[in-house]
Amino acid sequence: MRRARVLAGIAAGIGLLAALAGAPARAATQDLIILHDNDIHGHLRDFCYVEAAKGPEEHCNTGGAARRATLIHRLKAQAKAPVLLIDSGDTTTRGPLATQYEGVDEIKAMNAIGYDLAALGNNEFKLKDAADIKDAAGAQAALAKLVRLSDFPWIGANVTDASGALLPGVKPYVVRKIGPVRVAFLGLTAARSASYPQTKGLKFTDPVAAANLWVPRARAEADIVIAVTHIGVLDDHRLVAQTRGIDAVVGGDSHTYLYNLAEQKNLDGKVVPIVQDGEFGVRLGEFDLSFEGDRASGWRLARYTDELIPVDASVKPDPAIAALVEHYARPLDVRVGVVPVVGQTPAERNRLTAVGLADAWAMAAGTEIGLQPEGAMFESFRTHDVTRFQVHAIVPFHDTVWRGEITGAKLKEVLAKPSGFAGVMRATIDPADIDPAKTYTAATTDFVAEGLLSGGVDTGEDARKAVEDWVSTNPRRGLRL
Repeated sequence: MRRARVLAGIAAGIGLLAALAGAPARAATQDLIILHDNDIHGHLRDFCYVEAAKGPEEHCNTGGAARRATLIHRLKAQAKAPVLLIDSGDTTTRGPLATQYEGVDEIKAMNAIGYDLAALGNNEFKLKDAADIKDAAGAQAALAKLVRLSDFPWIGANVTDASGALLPGVKPYVVRKIGPVRVAFLGLTAARSASYPQTKGLKFTDPVAAANLWVPRARAEADIVIAVTHIGVLDDHRLVAQTRGIDAVVGGDSHTYLYNLAEQKNLDGKVVPIVQDGEFGVRLGEFDLSFEGDRASGWRLARYTDELIPVDASVKPDPAIAALVEHYARPLDVRVGVVPVVGQTPAERNRLTAVGLADAWAMAAGTEIGLQPEGAMFESFRTHDVTRFQVHAIVPFHDTVWRGEITGAKLKEVLAKPSGFAGVMRATIDPADIDPAKTYTAATTDFVAEGLLSGGVDTGEDARKAVEDWVSTNPRRGLRL
């Protein structure tokens, strides 16, 4: 009986194997969740923000490292697959704490939250280790310091020093083992960074050329290649269209909210997904990928979805990260003065703030008028009481006040139409009162002065200190709707 049962079992097994041999083999699967952000720009605290595509309403208690940390921890706890947290560049610069800490505060927050990797953005090259923004050695030393302080790797394949060597501590790509799948993350940054005075001595290659060099090398070590880019969504499409071997793109730089992920065919006709998460940590991207295959036949990206999850008032701040943020931010919560008029809407506040800053520049330089474009501001006066943190949020750069001249005719022309990034120019003089035949003494910042003022002279006055001095006088002129 025992022998009969054994033989019957063997026969059943042989029959099962035969049946399976006639059926198609089912590919193995491996899932991966990538949590991604980009262009945080030093927004460690939460803030107020208008997400234009979602309507004109301004929402406060938005973003911030502490709320983002809570959401990240929640998603990781709920995840049914491995999770990687990555940043696609411009974590630093432009925030209210940028010149105070030169990115150290942001790296400390990223370390505490648990980032797995970050790509170099163009603004990582704008860190200032000295007051002079043109101090290339200081800026590059500041970046090297941040790389050393990071508990995660930085990637950037298309930037080298003058000798062609990769920057200290920066890797072209990193490989992570996700179950049986080896995934390479290739970093690419904006080639326009080569034009910055802070990058003197560095070499930047076109992202497509760099990808064609580095993707085959990454593929020699990995089954899947994901480009983590800071080149903008248009160049992300160009990157995919002109290369082979990239399976997905996690992008940044253009501050694009890809609420529905983009797709682009590569040179082989393969469709490659492209994702990007907007700006300032207003949302957190969740990029879900599913790979199919095996080591022998290779792995492929079979399915993917992406969602941009709001980081809003419904997400409670993580207490430990909130305490870390306040350690750096609270020293700037010093009341420096008052403004008599505050707009009710973002548009009103922009106009008022631009004119208010122009008043500050004029007072500092002793000129007849002041000029300030709305597009060169990054916040606005929201309350009558003004703090140093708020001033640094509005004017986050170490700009200086310039004094020069402008004809009335040119001034009328400048005020009549927006131009590029600078946007609408605001002045402390009403356009109806401008005499086209007169030449006015005028003040603005060094960022704006070039090409606008003739005979421009740098006063050396810190633009933010000029604002503090102005609000400390309880100003009454200017600030008109």
